[in-house]
Amino acid sequence: MLNIVKNMSLTKIFTRTLKTTTIRHRIIKIQDQEDFNKHVLNSKEPVVIDFFATWCGPCKMLLPRIEKVIEEHNDTINLVKVDIDDNAEIAMEYGVSVVPELIAMKNGKVQGKIIGLQDEDKLKTFVSKLIDAKIEKQ
Repeated sequence: MLNIVKNMSLTKIFTRTLKTTTIRHRIIKIQDQEDFNKHVLNSKEPVVIDFFATWCGPCKMLLPRIEKVIEEHNDTINLVKVDIDDNAEIAMEYGVSVVPELIAMKNGKVQGKIIGLQDEDKLKTFVSKLIDAKIEKQ
C-alpha cells in the first residue's frame, strides 16, 4: 500500500507553450497640439485621424470597424484619435464640423476625408488608397 501512495504522489511535469500576439497597429489618443504634431504631422507612417466625441453614438460604432481595417495593414499605418471636445482647435483647423470624421494624412498632408459612419468595405478602400497615396478628397 505504501508503494501505491508513493507512486501517486509523483509529480509529472508538463511543458506548455503560451503564444502571445502583438498588436500590430497603434492607436494614439491625442492630448494636445504638441502630441498632434508629434504623432500626425511628423509621422513617418501614414495616419488616419479619427475625429470623435465621447457622446457620439456613430463614433462608438465606427471605432471597431476602423481598428479592424487598420490592423489588416500590419503596422504600416497608425490610427490617431482626436476628441473634438478636448481638442476643438485641432478640429477647427481641419474643418471638422460633424463627427465621426476620418482624415487620411501622409507626410503631414491631408490625403482625403470621409464623414459619418461607414461600412467596412468603404473603410478598407479609404485606408488602402492612403497606403498608395491616391486618395482624392471627398
